[in-house]
Amino acid sequence: MLEIEKRGFLTEEKYNELLNFLEKKGTSLGMDDKEVVYYIYPDKLLKVVNNISKQNSKVSLKTSKVGEGSAFPENEVFFDQKDFEKMKYIFDTIAKPEKIMDGIQKRRNFEYNGCELAIKWSETWGFHFEIEKMVSNHGEVEKAEKELHNVADELGIKILTDKELKDFTQKAEKNERVRKNN
Repeated sequence: MLEIEKRGFLTEEKYNELLNFLEKKGTSLGMDDKEVVYYIYPDKLLKVVNNISKQNSKVSLKTSKVGEGSAFPENEVFFDQKDFEKMKYIFDTIAKPEKIMDGIQKRRNFEYNGCELAIKWSETWGFHFEIEKMVSNHGEVEKAEKELHNVADELGIKILTDKELKDFTQKAEKNERVRKNN
């Protein structure tokens, strides 16, 4: 499976408007607050995630970085929430990424017109959204991307270009909260 994912920023007003609209017209998939540790490599992103709202945890590997295209495999392994601190310790000890970032993410998930939307807030990103679809092969990517853009247009939200995403993530990775893994 390939995840086709797009992102964009929201004003606080648009964030609240979108939540209201999706509560009425979309299908709520519920709260999905997370504590996330990002292990940043030159060509991939490894995450250890405490799914606070869902009361589980996971390790997730995206074989691409944000801003390096929108279609990539994502592999996830779930584990018991009580083991989150142990998993963080293991990855902090054995993973040798360029950088490590962490933070809390407030998030609500919805399904709307065949797309999954996460309406989010985090300290690094502020108010923002992710819109995504899963496809089974590369031949379905173009159609899925068009569907994502159509839904974004309908909702009046702007999807960031790969360059805008790459520029933002590079800036965020230089933030003083980023810790080097020594």
